[in-house]
Amino acid sequence: MKLNELRIGGRGFAPFALGEPMYVYDGELHLGTLDPVHVTHGGSNVHLTGIVPTQFARTGKRTFDPLVLLETISFIAARFPAVQTVSFSLRSQVARYEEGMKIASARSALLQRIGTHRVTISPQPDSAAPGNFVVHGVWIYNERNLATLGQCLQRERAIYRDCEAAVGRETARQSLGGRFRRWLWGDDGLVN
Repeated sequence: MKLNELRIGGRGFAPFALGEPMYVYDGELHLGTLDPVHVTHGGSNVHLTGIVPTQFARTGKRTFDPLVLLETISFIAARFPAVQTVSFSLRSQVARYEEGMKIASARSALLQRIGTHRVTISPQPDSAAPGNFVVHGVWIYNERNLATLGQCLQRERAIYRDCEAAVGRETARQSLGGRFRRWLWGDDGLVN
């Protein structure tokens, strides 16, 4: 799997329309969904409540959330000029307090790096698990925030590409090692 650019669209690769769920793909691979995407203030604000990763994204060794979040904001800013702000109530579903706080802190730091205002972390209401937090904030479309968003997005894309390259190298190494072991030990595991 190679990253050129994540693709964002509607269900089944249909074009995305404001107010509908937003699907994020890397090629044909579905990474996650932002559902629902609320449009408020006559279309000038989009409100995101969280990313629902696919089973593949949840079980992988890397997290797609930062990249998906930044790609989503960039997509909205580039394609919907009427949108002036993107607000967030990003939730996470984890069981442990330490893990939830780590996720919330990382999201808060990321949002602040791209110029998001009024970033706060609060316990998720009506949650039985102590590790569930909500990160709130408002990103305003302006030249400075757009520039910092672009810088952060480039960094997250590089991290993603590096992870993909590392996975590819590990897979190749395992594949070569497996072939060598099969040659050395034979298909049945015994020396020929």
